[in-house]
Amino acid sequence: MATKKHPEPVRMPAAAGGARDLNGWVMPGLDYPTFRLNLLCKLMDRKTLRQLAERANCTYPEWRVLSRLGCTVGGATVRQIAEAAWADRAEVSRAVASLEARGLASRLDNPQDRRAPIMFLTKAGVQLYRRVLEMRGAFHEEVMADLDAEEREALDRILGKLAHRLQEIP
Repeated sequence: MATKKHPEPVRMPAAAGGARDLNGWVMPGLDYPTFRLNLLCKLMDRKTLRQLAERANCTYPEWRVLSRLGCTVGGATVRQIAEAAWADRAEVSRAVASLEARGLASRLDNPQDRRAPIMFLTKAGVQLYRRVLEMRGAFHEEVMADLDAEEREALDRILGKLAHRLQEIP
């Protein structure tokens, strides 16, 4: 009986110096800055998930809600939170329910639309928001530590252009 021979694994191209030395950073056929941006997003998400879980007993969706409500005067509906967070409404609803159960968020009747209560942070929610905001600010500063002010502005400008373009693509 003949055994099936497995193909040789793909050898990742060697790169010389800097970020190009990162495993998976340069891939044949995927040599796009936007591909690398996606890798960065995945890495940031992983680190964020771990940091939120370990230091704040909080999920990423919960943080999205906390952060949007923490920045909003007068509260917001689930729909408004989802739009501001570029998140799925169902995911926001689940996070809101979890935050409510933990006493971190509460709701008020919405006189404009009874089906869409206005969510707001409780005192405990505001305290958690401020603690996590400080932690996340330190994280983002650490990520950007090697960039000077001009590079940070350029990066922000480029990211804005990419976001606008992505929104135009059907």
